[in-house]
Amino acid sequence: MTDAAAPAAYRGSQTPEEFLRAMGNIWIGLIERIASDDDQEAALAGYFGISREVIRYWIDARGRTRCTARVLDGRRCAVLIGSQIEYDPRRWAEREERCSAHYTGQPGS
Repeated sequence: MTDAAAPAAYRGSQTPEEFLRAMGNIWIGLIERIASDDDQEAALAGYFGISREVIRYWIDARGRTRCTARVLDGRRCAVLIGSQIEYDPRRWAEREERCSAHYTGQPGS
């Protein structure tokens, strides 16, 4: 038996455009619906019934969950948790997860 090289780890979409293309494959017809809209960010927000800011953060994170804690200067922690990709921005926005540096094990912490 020979040792085969392990396959490269899946890293998901590398660019916002690749992520939106993958998301469009999940939400059949969505891309066609918003393609002609001059403000596609607003069209996506309207389609899903959420804010433009959530859409922007969801695309920036490529659907991966970010730690919900805040760092000392008030910005949100930039650590991405796990490798699951959430293609529904409504469900993505509902996630309340913390990275190992911010997890205290207490509810609401």
